[in-house]
Amino acid sequence: MNIGIFGGSFNPIHIGHLIAAEEVFQQRALSKILFVPTGISPHKEAGVLIAPAHRYQMIKEAIGDNEHFELSDVETKRPGRSYTIDTIRVFKEIYGEKNNLYLIVGTDMINEISTWKDVDVLSRMCSFIVINRFPVPLHETAGTNKSPRGIAIFPPGKRREIESLKVTIPSIGVSSSEIRDRLKRGVGIQYLVPRCVEDYIKKNNLYREG
Repeated sequence: MNIGIFGGSFNPIHIGHLIAAEEVFQQRALSKILFVPTGISPHKEAGVLIAPAHRYQMIKEAIGDNEHFELSDVETKRPGRSYTIDTIRVFKEIYGEKNNLYLIVGTDMINEISTWKDVDVLSRMCSFIVINRFPVPLHETAGTNKSPRGIAIFPPGKRREIESLKVTIPSIGVSSSEIRDRLKRGVGIQYLVPRCVEDYIKKNNLYREG
């Protein structure tokens, strides 16, 4: 199998995440996509994250009708800070060497990859599928075919592999931070998230001030 690993805070999951995952699944002919919500991320302030159980449940409801999307709690159940290399090691143990792992990352993440734990080992254990993020955070990659600058740390062979696996997704212009801000201001989020996610947020009074 060719398995896509789609990690993130999903705080909350929104239509942009779902569209990106579906585009990667289709364009790279993957067997399935695993959504992996973070527990405590080493790259983001934990204070802005709501409880893992809420984020996990919203993803579960959002992807429930897609047979090639699955959800993993490997990171939300892990104590302490969660590193990608640890997650990939777990999936290697679960799926074995005969199955291929593809880590799905945005251009913003790949440009910071030199700061990741054991990135050399990570690059040998999985392939990277880089998706564009809108708005594109780097002027040198926006509207061009230039490579994300972060891949310069890899040897030529790995850089060519990353280039060959790049996926372009439609420009949606939706972000979790924007959704959280709208909720704090009492502004509606209809159509920005699946209806089931909107209902879950309302039911549990999430992302509200106070």
